[in-house]
Amino acid sequence: MTNLPWEYALIGFGGNQFSGKIVPELLDLAQRGIVRYVDIVFISKEQDGSLRTVELNDLDADSYKMFVPLGEHITGLFTEEDLSFEADRLPANSSAVLILWENLWMGNVRKAIAAAQGVLLDRGQISAEVVELVKPDLTTE
Repeated sequence: MTNLPWEYALIGFGGNQFSGKIVPELLDLAQRGIVRYVDIVFISKEQDGSLRTVELNDLDADSYKMFVPLGEHITGLFTEEDLSFEADRLPANSSAVLILWENLWMGNVRKAIAAAQGVLLDRGQISAEVVELVKPDLTTE
């Protein structure tokens, strides 16, 4: 079992349209060894509120080709409860991709902390929206 942190993100799209335009960036992170994707699920919410979920490994052949380098690590850990909870965040006639990843970049940081007899006491994430509200003006001279 790994001791590296995992993170997830729900990325929404209007009109139930997955264009694949984010795939190159996701691939780049994996290819550079920054992250390892653990699970990826596509969620669609129809106008009537009905849901459809598709695991990466269940995509049609043409769609799957786009994700093949990501699919090497996909294990399907999201539960039906997870998917239902995240789908409740979506408005009707929209879609999302739910991504779970392991932060590989933390591996060497953790080794360095341990070598210095240190202990990681806390770690969190502040949303970009909050940062934008509170960040200092970095353009002043």
